[in-house]
Amino acid sequence: MKRIEPKFTWICLGVEGGLNESNLNCHLLAPFNSTDFICLDAGTLLSGLRYAVQKGVFNHIDVSSYPESTLEQVILFHHIKAYLITHCYLDHVHGLASISPNDMPKPVISLSMTIDDLRDSIFNWRAWPNMANEGAAPCIGTYHYIRLEEGERTPIENTAMTVTAFPLSHDRSSDSAAFLLESDGYYALYMGDTGPDEIEKRPTTEAVWEKIAPLIRTNQLRVIYMEASYRDEHPDDQLFGHLTPAWIMRAFHKLASKVDPKNISQALNGLNVVIGHIKPDEVLTGGKPVREIIKAQLHRQNDLGIRFILPRQGDRIEF
Repeated sequence: MKRIEPKFTWICLGVEGGLNESNLNCHLLAPFNSTDFICLDAGTLLSGLRYAVQKGVFNHIDVSSYPESTLEQVILFHHIKAYLITHCYLDHVHGLASISPNDMPKPVISLSMTIDDLRDSIFNWRAWPNMANEGAAPCIGTYHYIRLEEGERTPIENTAMTVTAFPLSHDRSSDSAAFLLESDGYYALYMGDTGPDEIEKRPTTEAVWEKIAPLIRTNQLRVIYMEASYRDEHPDDQLFGHLTPAWIMRAFHKLASKVDPKNISQALNGLNVVIGHIKPDEVLTGGKPVREIIKAQLHRQNDLGIRFILPRQGDRIEF
């Protein structure tokens, strides 16, 4: 079988959705053969970089120009070009706040609601010093906020990528976001926390599907990232804006019907889907890892030929 040339490099700095503060949601993405990364959410940063360095995924990066710096410092300071934050919950911004006093100037990018939440609730001189360029004085200005307009493609400075953002319904008080990243005509979709459209009573996931269905038909979409916070046994009335394997498969059936309504069973065959944000609550499962339960439930219900990938912290994947 002919090998498909990869278009993106994906590195997992954190893959879980809670409990362990050293392994919270955080991923790096760059065009293949580039080391100009964007950081998708930032729940865990420095500890995730250290873990990835130990696994050797950054061994190709030249550090000779920075003899006084560690490899993780070089990546943080010089290779992470921007932060794209889906929403302001702590498991998505903990690492960003913690590292900010020692970081280099960079953009923090999201929809306006999330930027306002970061400004007013995190970088406000009450929860944390104001490391950004707006809000409570004094503004230290290490980070500068970029507000995305829904559905509008925006270049990401100092990279070869663009981003288009769409809102996702996460809870009653705030939206999350989906980021459609593009480089050289190929795409990766990163979806923040979201509940099922049927429960949230807002078709935000379906609206994203409308945008990406043509890209799947033309083989331009290389990967989707989606959360699976809970196993199927978790009650629907306690999802709080999250997904289970059963709800994920319902969503992908809707996507398949938009991609090829005449051949739904094959419409998403081979599609790469990275699953993360699993909440590792073994207390509720008699000690059995939730990750393994969710993996088995996805596999059992996967009648669309989707390639589900459940990465571990420090993994490097090419798409």
